[in-house]
Amino acid sequence: MTTDGVFRTPEWKDLYQLAIAEHDPAKLTNRITDARNAILDRIQETTSVAAHYQERQELTDALSGLRGLQQEYELRVQQFWRAANIA
Repeated sequence: MTTDGVFRTPEWKDLYQLAIAEHDPAKLTNRITDARNAILDRIQETTSVAAHYQERQELTDALSGLRGLQQEYELRVQQFWRAANIA
C-alpha cells in the first residue's frame, strides 16, 4: 500500500467509492461490477493473513453496500418500466 513512502488507498476502496457516488444509471452496473470484483479479489488475497481482520470486515461491509445499491437500482428500473408501460 505504500510505494516511495506515500500511503495509497487500496484499489477496491476507490472503486467502491466510485460505485457509491455514481449518478449515471448507464454506468452504475459497470461500477458495481468493477468494485465487487476488486473486493472479491482482495478478500481472496487476505484470507490466509490474520492481521487483515479489520480490512476483511470493511470488505464484507462494502459488499453488503454494493448489494443494497444493486437492489435499489433494480427497483428503480422496474418502477421506470412500470410507469412507462402505463403511459
